[in-house]
Amino acid sequence: MPRSPAALSPEAEAIFVAMEPFDSPYVLDQPLDGIRKAQREGYTPAVEMALTRYPVTITDVEVGGVACMEVGADGTAPTRGTILYLFGGGFMVGSPFEDLPITAALAVKTGARIVAPYYRLAPEHPFPAALDDAFAVAQALSGEGSFCLAGESAGGNLSLALTHRLRARSLPVPAAIAALSPACDLNDFGDSAVADRDPVLRADEGPNITIAYLAGHDVTDPEASPVFGAFDAAFPPTLITTGTRDMLLSSCVRLARVMREGGAAVDLRVWEGLWHVFEFYPDIPEAELSLTEIADFLRPRL
Repeated sequence: MPRSPAALSPEAEAIFVAMEPFDSPYVLDQPLDGIRKAQREGYTPAVEMALTRYPVTITDVEVGGVACMEVGADGTAPTRGTILYLFGGGFMVGSPFEDLPITAALAVKTGARIVAPYYRLAPEHPFPAALDDAFAVAQALSGEGSFCLAGESAGGNLSLALTHRLRARSLPVPAAIAALSPACDLNDFGDSAVADRDPVLRADEGPNITIAYLAGHDVTDPEASPVFGAFDAAFPPTLITTGTRDMLLSSCVRLARVMREGGAAVDLRVWEGLWHVFEFYPDIPEAELSLTEIADFLRPRL
């Protein structure tokens, strides 16, 4: 049994202690359809808990030719613009459904409309399919006015990569970005991967994710690993969240440093004792606090 970290809430400590080794969804030794179905089923209790706490209206829509889930606070019309939210899952698993513990909370806390694309997944659709889908949605949303951008893990990668693409093409960029444990460097996950202390994301998963998603594409392309992109004062204000046990902690710290050195406005929040995208867990107070901080960061910029 691993030793519990200090300074956790009792709820988070209980979850940490109960976590057991799991079969990685990124080890492709079984059909992906089954892995994806199992993940959706595994997330369903957290989704149901979140929807009880944050009642929302969920609608399937098409934006820019891409199927999306639209999430808005139940019984009220969105009053504060749009957040484009990109789900995580190592580019291979996941969907907007699994992200409802995050997007429902943000919809209620910000009063915004959340648009979450069902972007295409690798390895069936490798790079740049997911980014192309996000780009199509962003172009459509920019025609409606300004929007904010958010995403976790692979979705954090896509949020930053999308902004690099928009800037390179002199197109409107998001008013702000919230990146939750973003996978910003698919080549080097840093010291936190060597330490391998994350209870939900293992260091040996990294190469499988990179191979399946990039399919031989240059890993240092800023659209693949956004930490290699250009950052300056014109880059959108960015909030990065991570935890001291997050396998991607090191790359998040490096991203924040690179952004600051370039003159970009960035705020890095490192949560003691917590793991990769801990905001997924609606029954721990740290998730609630982090989502409130994220909403407070995005709301004035919507």
